[in-house]
Amino acid sequence: MSPNLLGTQEPSNKANISTLSMRCLKGCVGAEVQDIDLSAEMPEGAFDWLRNALDRQALLLFRGQSLSPDDLIAFSRKFGPLQEVAQKHYQMEGKPEIYIIGNAEEGGRRVADKSVGRLWHSDQSFIQYPAMGSVLYGHQCPAEGADTLFANMFMAYDALPEETKQRIEGLHALHSFAQYYELLRERDPSQPPLTDERRAAYPDVVHPLVRKHPRTGRKALYVNPAYATRIVELGEAESRALLDQLFEFQVRDDFVYRHKWREGDVLFWQNVGLLHKGTAFDESRYTRRMHRTTVAALPDDYARSLLETDGRLVS
Repeated sequence: MSPNLLGTQEPSNKANISTLSMRCLKGCVGAEVQDIDLSAEMPEGAFDWLRNALDRQALLLFRGQSLSPDDLIAFSRKFGPLQEVAQKHYQMEGKPEIYIIGNAEEGGRRVADKSVGRLWHSDQSFIQYPAMGSVLYGHQCPAEGADTLFANMFMAYDALPEETKQRIEGLHALHSFAQYYELLRERDPSQPPLTDERRAAYPDVVHPLVRKHPRTGRKALYVNPAYATRIVELGEAESRALLDQLFEFQVRDDFVYRHKWREGDVLFWQNVGLLHKGTAFDESRYTRRMHRTTVAALPDDYARSLLETDGRLVS
């Protein structure tokens, strides 16, 4: 696919990126970027090309990569500052920007978070300025299971009935890390207790049910069952009913792409317009080790993602 099919102007220095090409993964979301080595220095114009591609496709796949932790951090930082995750005990030693996911062990000690991400969610929606993007590298991937599903919230919003769009614009959901984490510990008692310090570091936050992409302006349904606990403007029963309706609608099959991992895969996705969740695998047969970085959203990015009525949310 030529870069001009993304709805943006083709870069003037295309001679330096002429080897880059894309193919769509599925009509609802994503494209595979071919002929690029993420561990090497990018050719001139490649960053802008990839940024435009991410804006339009929401998810980018790079296959056949071999990335050291420093390579992964360096590539991710090209797109913005990196933020640490709330699960501090699964950060890579000496590289806190990298969050290890899976069931991998080192010296008989588990170093990867095996139970995270099994509910539909958007990364870091429980903080004031949720993450712009996430980069996930398949270091060790099971031969079966451990897929990642992505749901396109731009398409979900577009498909909502007009009366529902009018109803939810101006409504806001409370997002809670503490409530999510307590439910996580019920499923995985090996997770350490939530300390008062961590609870204070991640207080509940409020986000609108509708946000827009900060550069394209396309509206997305911004709510997820992992972190959104209630709609602040509604009573408990009405809030629960509307959330359940939206949660069921937003993950219709025609909005969802299922990624089957190969070792060396890198996925880079934007969080304002995608939900994702992981699937189970046979932990007695396979080792899974994934390295994730999280690209922060700056306050100005967040402000540009708000509808005019939500400017009060930016301080």
